[in-house]
Amino acid sequence: MKLVPVLLSSLLLCLCLLFCLHELRAADSFSPAPVRFKATGFFRLATTDGRDHLVTPDGRAYVALGVNHLSSAIQQDKSGSGTKRGSADWEAYWEQTLRARFADWNFTSLGYGAPSALRSKAPWFGTITVSPIEKHRSEPKVTSRDGYEFPDVFDPAWEAAIQQTFAREVAHLRDDPMLIGWLWTDTPTWDLLRTRALRGTDWVSVLRTLPAGRPGREAYAAFLETRYANRRADLNSLYGLSLGSFAALRDADLSHVAVGRHVVQEDDEAFLGVIARRYYEVVGKAQRQADPNHLVFGDRFLAGDHPEKVLQAVKPWCDAVAVQPGDRYSPLYPPSTEFPNAEIEMLRAVTGKPVLICDHAISFPTAAHSLTIFEQMPDEASAAKAAKDFLAAAFAKPWMLGYLRCQYIDRPAGFGRGLRQGLVQADGTPRETIVRVYREAFGEVLKAMNGLAP
Repeated sequence: MKLVPVLLSSLLLCLCLLFCLHELRAADSFSPAPVRFKATGFFRLATTDGRDHLVTPDGRAYVALGVNHLSSAIQQDKSGSGTKRGSADWEAYWEQTLRARFADWNFTSLGYGAPSALRSKAPWFGTITVSPIEKHRSEPKVTSRDGYEFPDVFDPAWEAAIQQTFAREVAHLRDDPMLIGWLWTDTPTWDLLRTRALRGTDWVSVLRTLPAGRPGREAYAAFLETRYANRRADLNSLYGLSLGSFAALRDADLSHVAVGRHVVQEDDEAFLGVIARRYYEVVGKAQRQADPNHLVFGDRFLAGDHPEKVLQAVKPWCDAVAVQPGDRYSPLYPPSTEFPNAEIEMLRAVTGKPVLICDHAISFPTAAHSLTIFEQMPDEASAAKAAKDFLAAAFAKPWMLGYLRCQYIDRPAGFGRGLRQGLVQADGTPRETIVRVYREAFGEVLKAMNGLAP
């Protein structure tokens, strides 16, 4: 009888090993390259013949080519009302539709935002919103439950909350071989000038006007005291203050600082670097503690909003950098219709890391929808041409790890923003002119990957 528990344990172990082997084979089936690299059981990075690339758990050269937000593919019925779908629905949709389309379109990844039922079918990216500072949050949190909020990163309570968040949302996936890696906050608003133009405030201004005694306010006061040591008169003159001592800075009224002054702007840029270093140190340690196995791509930077000091701060904590080129709603950022070469070259130059295009699209107006997410070209043909040129420019970079297209199927954007335009129309019909561009471009990329050997 004593053998029964032992036999049951052995059986369970065998089943687990068979499941993991199945998962590994599923991941590797999305790379046409032969096994030429060391197998580690998880996705990793490698550089071969001067080209950065991913390696599958089983040891094949791999490039992430796919589409995001697949969870919306069958989440709404034709009337647009929300409906929840179960695993069986997704299994059927994969077998009947997606599997063949992924193979035909040369897709290798589910991107991010895929339903959990599909995550055993193809490699995918995990996401976690570290802080509510995404650009799409248009109202402050004090007036909107889903509004933006620049957290006090020097507050021990914030650090504890971050650790809890990663333990809750990340740790249980640490052994998943289909998970390529982690993407953090989507399009965080870091750049001071752009954020002020967008929101009328910024991270530095929020912390400097915290109530006396708050950790962020204390950190800001200590920063200025160090920066203006033996120059209190200059500090008073530049900041419109009349401090008798540096200690008085901790409860002085800092709500009317002239942020437009050149020297004040330099100070703010320097303190933004202090914020970023603290932020990414806490987040990076929490990530590695929760999941030491998977790649970290860091925040999903909006092209044009990634100050050098911020990139320097995230560099020790990420394996690669992720970027979303394009923003339809403001001329503050480069459009999606052209490859933002200068901005992406900066990402590479400052961090020295390979780059992932983590979300991108070029759209066009339709008879039913004059407004669409991402910048528009006049029609489908010109949008296809622009996408072809964009992909050619992206994969000419020897450190480009992949490309994730925004939106598989047409869905309403909400808030009067028009259409989330997909590769597939709402009735399930692919936009063949656009699809052809991705099929051909991705095919060429995969052909190049197939030839890599250590």
